[in-house]
Amino acid sequence: MSSSGGAPGIPLANHQCPLCGGPNGCAPAACGRFDVACWCKDLQIPPATLARVPEDQRGLACLCAACAGATAGVRA
Repeated sequence: MSSSGGAPGIPLANHQCPLCGGPNGCAPAACGRFDVACWCKDLQIPPATLARVPEDQRGLACLCAACAGATAGVRA
């Protein structure tokens, strides 16, 4: 998750998946720091999945595990 529009190095507090609207489980968004472990850290999300994210949300909100894993073949 980007820190666009905010202070550099501070994650945005976006807790909803931009695809399904459910909780995204983003640890950095929850605690306000990037130096925490998150379920998605080592996940490779296919470009086709990322392309489904609305343009105004790209780089601003994380996918949930279900939406990221639906195409990536990863289960949370």
